[in-house]
Amino acid sequence: MHYLPTLRLFFDGGVSNDYRLNGESVEFRTNKGAWRSLDSSDLAIHFRFDTEVARWLLRHSIEANPHSKKAR
Repeated sequence: MHYLPTLRLFFDGGVSNDYRLNGESVEFRTNKGAWRSLDSSDLAIHFRFDTEVARWLLRHSIEANPHSKKAR
């Protein structure tokens, strides 16, 4: 079985959002929906507001390429 890096965020009322890396795509679903790929504007919003999703993506991009680590 192939492992896909995933992130699950929980919210009040039993709602959760799942994110996964699938090849070159970032995919998203709610706990009641189907997977869909995030487009560049979706990702830009996450990075603009420094969301947990953006921080997760940065961690995975650095882990994938340890030579690209930047001082923060």
